[in-house]
Amino acid sequence: MMGKGKPAPRETAKEKKTSAKKAAPANAPGKKAVAAPQSKKAPTPRKAQKPVPEKSAAATGPSERARTAKAESADTQTKQAETQTTPPASNSTGESAVHKQPVQAPPAPAGQRQHEAQAAGSEELEGVRLPVAAGKVGVFGGPRDRSVKPDDKLGLPTGRHYQFEQFRTLNPKSYYCAMRWEYRQQHMSTEEGKRWWANKKIAVTNPANNKTVVVRAVDYGPHENSGLAIAISPGAAEAIGVEAGHEVVIAFADEKAQLGPVSAPEGSS
Repeated sequence: MMGKGKPAPRETAKEKKTSAKKAAPANAPGKKAVAAPQSKKAPTPRKAQKPVPEKSAAATGPSERARTAKAESADTQTKQAETQTTPPASNSTGESAVHKQPVQAPPAPAGQRQHEAQAAGSEELEGVRLPVAAGKVGVFGGPRDRSVKPDDKLGLPTGRHYQFEQFRTLNPKSYYCAMRWEYRQQHMSTEEGKRWWANKKIAVTNPANNKTVVVRAVDYGPHENSGLAIAISPGAAEAIGVEAGHEVVIAFADEKAQLGPVSAPEGSS
């Protein structure tokens, strides 16, 4: 009709498809989006991996902590068993190091220590040795001793200014002794040797009871035929509980020691 515009031309099927494709999003669901070909980029280099720290007890799960504790306990028990069963190290000679430790013997009684001290190494004084260190004992002196005459003199110059005293002047209750002294020692003359031995202090010990008495040298004797090593006063024999023929131990005593019985140390039997 005249005056009216012409109707809009209809879209062809091809144009509809083209417009629908334009309107639909590129990544619509259900259809594969035809994406533009992506340019190939160089792969991004990975960062250097840091060392993974050990898992702490807090980060470790309960079951893993239990397994770790169990493994540590088993390892400790194994080490203990190896320590107990491993034999002690041996030296080059094959001797065990444990056996090299010195074994201390129990302490000896006080009397025995005193006896051993007198018997070992004390039979020498100023380079002069005693005639013997042990032997049988005899008893001499006093009014009951009839082996000498009343006016006989002692073998050693025991008096003041080295005078020779008479045998009968000895007090049987005092402490003295006689031995077969060796006068010639260290280039001494006989007289010098007699002076050296005069009043020397000698310790006599009864090994049966460990009692000791300090006596002074006053005479020469007893005779060799008697079989005695030393003769002491009746008082000295009583102090240590010996009789003629008993065995005794003989040694030099300290020159500052008092004559008479040696008191036992405290605590000794």
